Amino acid sequence: MDPPQNFDQFSLKRILMNDTQRKMIAVEGNFNGHQEPAVVVIEKYAFDEASVLNVCNAQTKFKKNLENDVYKSFSCVPPYDENISSNKMDIIYPATDKHILKFSSQPLYFVQETEEMYQTITLPHILGSSLSLQWLYNCLEYKSEKERIKYDTASENQKDDEDNGFLLLPDLKWSGKLNELYLLAIIKKRNIKSLRDLTINHLPLLKNILNKGSAAIYKLYGVEQSQLRIYVHYQPSFYHFHVHFTYLMHTPPGINVGKAHLLTTIINNIEMQGNYYQKATLDYTIKESDPLFNRFEEKGILRKAKLIDESNNA
Repeated sequence: MDPPQNFDQFSLKRILMNDTQRKMIAVEGNFNGHQEPAVVVIEKYAFDEASVLNVCNAQTKFKKNLENDVYKSFSCVPPYDENISSNKMDIIYPATDKHILKFSSQPLYFVQETEEMYQTITLPHILGSSLSLQWLYNCLEYKSEKERIKYDTASENQKDDEDNGFLLLPDLKWSGKLNELYLLAIIKKRNIKSLRDLTINHLPLLKNILNKGSAAIYKLYGVEQSQLRIYVHYQPSFYHFHVHFTYLMHTPPGINVGKAHLLTTIINNIEMQGNYYQKATLDYTIKESDPLFNRFEEKGILRKAKLIDESNNA
């Protein structure tokens, strides 16, 4: 279902997240006449030369906030220029509860997930309540986003494309600017959900993604493999195995400890022990309102923490 083409009829329900570091805000609302919720994510683009020249302009209005010796601080309002892009907007409509949860600001907790915890708690949760992957299958079957595919292993007539093939597509978070490069390698096999499923049998696939994905990015954008951060999320946002390629000088969300695992490290671990990721205890963060948190809480593994009163901080 497509959302309306303008916001004349948009009603704001609540702010889900206001990330001051990323300059990103996510809100929930709906379009009048439609009961289905919508998630709207607005993020400021990074500055480029054109943006700087637009601000450092004789028509920019300045208001001095502070002056002390050589240091001066201003609030400034540059002249409007429709050719200068200032914000990126993504709309999810109709949005499910899982989409709303994904963009909601929540207390975070660390989980130390053992093999047993994965088999008895996490895996049943994944099998029972994951987001629909139809959008992804549409890509793999060339029904959607075909024009966005930057590299396809099938283009090289790879004999084992079904087992080791993948598509390389821009992540929705990528603005298109080279210094914010962000692509996803999405595998064609449909039986690998996450890091936990990887075994020694998948080494050819992982090395194929590492080598051919990096080579394709160098050919397309001139970025060396040594300038790429290549990693996997656990827990991922969707349970079909995929690999993130980001420019090393860019700091996108999800690269922190407790989320990102470097692909080279994954390969090395599996080469040392073929079933490493079935046996390993994996640490990751989880939101308090995530249904998976409730499963851990029911088992007495996690418990809700008391809110910190920031007014008492020195």
